[in-house]
Amino acid sequence: MDFSGKIALVTGSSRNLGAAIATRLGERGARVAVHYNRNPDRARQVAQRITGAGGVAAAFGADVADATSAVGLADSVLDRFGRVDMLINNVGPYSDLPFTSLPVETWDAVFNSNVRAPYLLVQRVAPGMRERGWGRVVNISAVSALLRAHSIYGLSKAALMHLTECLALELAPEVAVNAIAPGQIEESEEIDELDPTYKSRLRETTPTRRLVSRTEIADVVCMLCSDQVPSLTGQTLVLDGGWSLPVGRSTPTIGTVM
Repeated sequence: MDFSGKIALVTGSSRNLGAAIATRLGERGARVAVHYNRNPDRARQVAQRITGAGGVAAAFGADVADATSAVGLADSVLDRFGRVDMLINNVGPYSDLPFTSLPVETWDAVFNSNVRAPYLLVQRVAPGMRERGWGRVVNISAVSALLRAHSIYGLSKAALMHLTECLALELAPEVAVNAIAPGQIEESEEIDELDPTYKSRLRETTPTRRLVSRTEIADVVCMLCSDQVPSLTGQTLVLDGGWSLPVGRSTPTIGTVM
């Protein structure tokens, strides 16, 4: 896949999964807008990693939970690069506080970042994509969207999946819109600090006996941004090693199947 000449905006790309996605797109020739919320130094490091490998990248700061700031991010990238060809909505703040005790401020912060920001960014950049006859939007959801135990985070990621389908219908045929729902990511240091045994226990209940990696997700993002499967739109690809499949998780074998 060669994205030479394409402009990519990756939200939440100063670290972790977003940084892996931005780096992979840069390696494949895209000019990358690296977005950060609070840490400009990390974003500049990601941009420098891309430029150091011969690519083009720049860092942009914005709190996308704020509507004005989210729109301003899109405008800043458009001013700098002239257009956006590929939008990867990766920002995803987490909270699993019970709904009965969830502060409205937390609701707003999570839902506005995970759902309203992608809508606002698409609203800003999609007209140019359609005018040029080509564009890609990839929304990073989560396997939490398929569960009922992760409170506002799961709800917001489920809403993002629904938004993906709506946008796919609205923006076709020029723009393909898809989502990825990762399960537990292998390189999640925060999880290791909270519970050093969690990942090993999760692998035991995962059919593939492995967790998804950041680079694996980044490679799928690249596939969705390419022209390899032009008919693929409005879909959510679940990358969890089969963990969310009910048969894989909980159904015991009964007797002998003949």
